[in-house]
Amino acid sequence: MTEQSPAAARAAVPPVVRGAVAVWFALGAFLLLENGVLWLRRAEFEQAASRAGDDPGTIVGLLAKLTVVAVGFAIGYGLFGWLLRRGMRWARGVLTAVAVLHVLWIVLPGASAANVVTLLLIAVGLAFTWLPGTAQWVKQH
Repeated sequence: MTEQSPAAARAAVPPVVRGAVAVWFALGAFLLLENGVLWLRRAEFEQAASRAGDDPGTIVGLLAKLTVVAVGFAIGYGLFGWLLRRGMRWARGVLTAVAVLHVLWIVLPGASAANVVTLLLIAVGLAFTWLPGTAQWVKQH
């Protein structure tokens, strides 16, 4: 068996798989960007907590927890998206499990309009991940 060049290996991946991986990567990047925006608005959140009679010191702890969760999901989407790109059949199931956990993380406390983009990216990522073209390709690898 001959070794493929990196360009030939990239070309061998069908567009539907590249699309799925791109959506998972975009979702991970979006989560990190969204989290960065929350940190930039920290002073605003602390003022709102003070006005509500809550301790503004709890905001940093809350943002830290949200950062850990965002980084965890971003790593999950990035790592398992990359493994899907490499043809690992089981990566589809793991991506689905990560996405389901993420949806539960969003919906159980009460989803807001701010979560619409995240939920749409998850839906598109899952759709591309489970399209017949992706299924056929991972079965060949």
